[in-house]
Amino acid sequence: MIRPLFDAASEIDAAIGRAPHLLLCLDFDGTLTPLVDDPADVHLAPHMERVLRALAQHERVSLALISGRNRNELQGHVGMPDVIYAGNHGLEISGPGFVFIEPEAAAQTDALKRLAKALAKDIEAIDGAFLEDKGLTLSVHYRMVDAADREKVRRVVETAMASAGHPFRMTQGDQVYEIRPEMEWNKGSAVAWIKQQAGQPDALLVYVGDDATDEDVFAAFPEAITVKVADPAETAANYRLEGPADVRRFLDWLHSRLCD
Repeated sequence: MIRPLFDAASEIDAAIGRAPHLLLCLDFDGTLTPLVDDPADVHLAPHMERVLRALAQHERVSLALISGRNRNELQGHVGMPDVIYAGNHGLEISGPGFVFIEPEAAAQTDALKRLAKALAKDIEAIDGAFLEDKGLTLSVHYRMVDAADREKVRRVVETAMASAGHPFRMTQGDQVYEIRPEMEWNKGSAVAWIKQQAGQPDALLVYVGDDATDEDVFAAFPEAITVKVADPAETAANYRLEGPADVRRFLDWLHSRLCD
């Protein structure tokens, strides 16, 4: 059963104390930053940036940021060296000395562009809705759409996907539809790849995220410290936090614990 993270501080402290290394994986939007109407308007708060930099520089920590944003955009918003960046829900990953793009996803970019073209006109006709083409995936945002028109957004997306002639998967985030190629690779696969690439096979995984796509990680690593941010319903995570302010509090605590 999922529990408030700070109610379990003693057991988390003990697990961290036993671990030779930590692989700290963090979602971005809704986890490190509050959700905003326009994704371009997001920014890291100064205190959050400071604690992330401190953790990234700690010898016992490998820090990875995993997001639905494309990798270059994610890296541009954070701008820290020696951090692993995984964009497009883990389909593209870079870090010190490596860059990886999932081959099957890369092979489907032309089909995705055709889907984006088919979607664009109908989506743009709905006031407040907009399509974000991230190269390997698409996002259809409807946060600013009137409640009466939101079902229309869903119908437009489902109709375009049914006509695409190519298998795509749609998941629903917080007032956004995420469209990805239908394939086995997911954020859980990406975390497993990162863990191997980091060269720390015995590292303790600490994963914090708020998105539906983060559930693939929670399910794949049941023994890890997995944390769901915001709504804890129907989650495989072991612990929960209320929002980015609590995430910052946890990261502050973690840094203090590692520096004791």
